[in-house]
Amino acid sequence: MRFLYGKIMENDIVEVFIVDDHPVVRRGLGQYIDSREGFHVCGDAADANTAIVEINRHAPQVVIVDINLKGINGIDLIKAIRNRHRSIHILVLSMHDENEYVERAMRAGARGYVLKSDSEDVIIDAINHIMNNKIFLSSGIRDNMLESIIWHSTEEKEKSVALLTDREFEIFELIGKGLNTREIAVALSLSTSTVGTYRERIKSKLDIHSPNELIRYAVQWVLGEKKA
Repeated sequence: MRFLYGKIMENDIVEVFIVDDHPVVRRGLGQYIDSREGFHVCGDAADANTAIVEINRHAPQVVIVDINLKGINGIDLIKAIRNRHRSIHILVLSMHDENEYVERAMRAGARGYVLKSDSEDVIIDAINHIMNNKIFLSSGIRDNMLESIIWHSTEEKEKSVALLTDREFEIFELIGKGLNTREIAVALSLSTSTVGTYRERIKSKLDIHSPNELIRYAVQWVLGEKKA
């Protein structure tokens, strides 16, 4: 038995660490998890670099990660955590319900994926599932994936962003958000020529023949008009 932040911590307490760039989310979610018996939030971070340092220090059992982080994104953070701490269970908490985000997060090493629109009880349920070495997807995510399996056309598969590497997908998403080559280079700490090379690879993989067509397709995808 040990004391931490005024609480008596038993051996079966689940230590949780939260990574989200919105202070309100970190504070609100942290307070809720702390209020539940058997759980304790041992720390939080707004970005991936801080998270890696603090996770090393606190050694949590569960890390809740948002995909959209400033600097290193959530997918790369998941990979970094898995490389350093194989025993940590990772749960994604995101606003994105598109299958592409879910699949990439799970391939990176996450054990669960829930939406920010889900209730707080769903998050607790997800933590319990992944702590028992089970995969957890919230109901909205499961419905989307089943619908995709049933209705996904051959044409869409041929032009699917699933063909892109994680870095290519990150650049594709930024294109869809309206960033130009220079802005993407600054955001990802890359040279403009490197970003240009990635853009050409993306066009080739998606069978896109002009910069304007790439921009249109990326914007449509980000707005949800195209689903991977």
